[in-house]
Amino acid sequence: MKYGIITHYHISNHGAMLQLQALIHVLKGLGVEAKALRFDKSLDFIDEQTRNKYRLSVRSVPFFLKFLKENGIKKTWFNFRKVRKFSAYKKTSGIIGEYYAQANVDGVIVGSDEVFALHTGPTPIFFGHASPSGNIFAYAASFGPTIYEDIERLNCLPFVKSGLSSMKAISVRDNNTRDIVERLTGIKPPKACDPVILYGYQEEIAGFERPTLPPYLLIYAYDNNMNDAEEVAKIKVFAKERNLKIVSPGFYHEWCDLVVNAAPMEILRYFKYAEFVVTDTFHGTVMSLITNRNFAVITRANKNKLVNLLEEYDQIGRIMTDETTLNGLYEHPIDYKCVNAEMAHRRMEGLNFLKKNL
Repeated sequence: MKYGIITHYHISNHGAMLQLQALIHVLKGLGVEAKALRFDKSLDFIDEQTRNKYRLSVRSVPFFLKFLKENGIKKTWFNFRKVRKFSAYKKTSGIIGEYYAQANVDGVIVGSDEVFALHTGPTPIFFGHASPSGNIFAYAASFGPTIYEDIERLNCLPFVKSGLSSMKAISVRDNNTRDIVERLTGIKPPKACDPVILYGYQEEIAGFERPTLPPYLLIYAYDNNMNDAEEVAKIKVFAKERNLKIVSPGFYHEWCDLVVNAAPMEILRYFKYAEFVVTDTFHGTVMSLITNRNFAVITRANKNKLVNLLEEYDQIGRIMTDETTLNGLYEHPIDYKCVNAEMAHRRMEGLNFLKKNL
């Protein structure tokens, strides 16, 4: 069988690439050939200046000049090289297929990641509209920051409801998405683990050699986050007390001892050998789990999905608070025997969902 995957293939984000590659690996194991299908993402709900960032043309120049002025040459150069690194990875890995409207496929899978989110605009194919196949379902899909009231406010209820109702089946990644789907369709969808957990990357992780680095603390946060002076000071004090270098693979944080422009797969190598991880992202937490790292989580606007993820693996205590400090978490490592057993259980559920709906 041949399937198309509708997901965020176009962004330079390690989690997005790893979850896409993971789903392709899992489907291959089930006898299914799959690639991401290309599409044009709706940017109707964002301002023109930000739209120009995504639609590269002469109009993009003012945006990037402003970025250079505000962020400096080092960060700009880092992100330029990162985009090129991701583009090369997509090309060599062959995970991106044809444009969705011309695709000849037996079915379509929407997901994983924040495919139902509406903050940039309503992208029809994310909801199955104009799909190249009537055989379509969603795996571990998420509305991300979009809540039911947002769908109402944006006058997208008929658009979203009709798309979800026409799908063969839906599994979701978080409680917010499950509640929205149930409210719109009357069906309570099952929760499914992210493809990065579903596949696990265990063979790849086992083959990684240690980076040529002293013991290190890994920071995994988007470069616009984790720059608060108080937050940074706490991390620096902790690292100094533990004699750890601070390493940021994948995102530019000038305050770290080392910033590494890591490729999508290479990021897992840095997670595997970290003495400790501090992250504020969903996939940073997922990568910590599959590499069995001791870690701390800082929650932000993504609190709902991160809390859901941590609750599933009984790790809600990894969230940093005034009482839950880096030192306290470092000194109480995770019992990964229980976590790994739970991941194995959820992998089986995810595989069963795919087998049932392919």
